[in-house]
Amino acid sequence: MSSMPSHSTLKCAALMLSLIASVLASSAAHAASPRLLGRDVSGTYDLQDGSSVRLESHGGRVLVESPAAEYWTVVNSNLLVSPDGLRKIRLVRDFYGTVDYIEIETSKAR
Repeated sequence: MSSMPSHSTLKCAALMLSLIASVLASSAAHAASPRLLGRDVSGTYDLQDGSSVRLESHGGRVLVESPAAEYWTVVNSNLLVSPDGLRKIRLVRDFYGTVDYIEIETSKAR
């Protein structure tokens, strides 16, 4: 018997290494998703009550102008939270992942 690995063993090892690399890459991309979010949220959105909200990305935060300008925290790719934690903006995306419209939720202080 030879001590050289067989061709099928080498193919299996290469497949396992590529699988591990792809899992690690997808984990890194998922962790960076709040930063990637900013590019596609910038713009002005009209609300059902006739008012409008302007969003502008600044790294890991989003500047929300409605009516005063505040920096909101990006929780995930579909949720922004106000500095006081009482207001949330849900980003509703279309089939392609672009923000289609936004929904604002307000919680009462405890």
